[in-house]
Amino acid sequence: MAISLGAWWFGSDASGSSNFLSAASGRIGIVLAALWLAWPSLKRPAKWLPASAPVIGIIALIVVAAQPKLILPAIPIVAGLVTLSALVRAFRRA
Repeated sequence: MAISLGAWWFGSDASGSSNFLSAASGRIGIVLAALWLAWPSLKRPAKWLPASAPVIGIIALIVVAAQPKLILPAIPIVAGLVTLSALVRAFRRA
């Protein structure tokens, strides 16, 4: 967040590069803040979730932060990947 504030504050060119840098840094800062808040629960995830679910969720957050238009296709893809990993885990135990 400090980097995005610095890019906005010291960005002297009239082109969109300083706006792009501040927007990208702000999005990255929001994602990192969300991960920092969720870190205790990510260290000990729920027993019914597959182990790959937090990794899939973090990758989805990064993709949506980079391209917000991808939120609609990302939801079913994440649900499908979590379901697939749960099925693989169930078949391994059986």
